Amino acid sequence: MKRKEKETLRNMGDAELKAQASDLKKQIFQINFKRTTAPVENPLVLRTARRKIAMINTWLRQRELAKSNTGAEAKK
Repeated sequence: MKRKEKETLRNMGDAELKAQASDLKKQIFQINFKRTTAPVENPLVLRTARRKIAMINTWLRQRELAKSNTGAEAKK
């Protein structure tokens, strides 16, 4: 994945990232469904989609932890 694409994903809001992840999951499902009947033209699409989902989930979790850390510090 290119650096610009990572930066644009990282700068998206939480709702946008969740929508992007769901779109990628649908894409993976469709490719796997088509793969049962015929060979896939570009199998690397599956790998890149899975990796994008992993990055999105990582960023969402980092944001969630950052929010909880600031909330815990405010309670002290």
